[in-house]
Amino acid sequence: MRIVIIGGNGLIGTKPVNKLRERGPQIMAASPGTDINTIAGEGLAQAFVSPQVVVDVANATFRKAGDLGRL
Repeated sequence: MRIVIIGGNGLIGTKPVNKLRERGPQIMAASPGTDINTIAGEGLAQAFVSPQVVVDVANATFRKAGDLGRL
């Protein structure tokens, strides 16, 4: 099973990534540290190649009212 965890290298995201890797599924820890930036849209094609599950634990902050509309 292929699982993508958005924010997988952060404080919260590392916990499910580590637990799931112990159980054997293929885990993609998607974060700017792995060249995947969900806010900017960078690296998404690479991250979302046939995942069965996507989990979002990213801590995205928006500083301007219009930022949320870009998603």
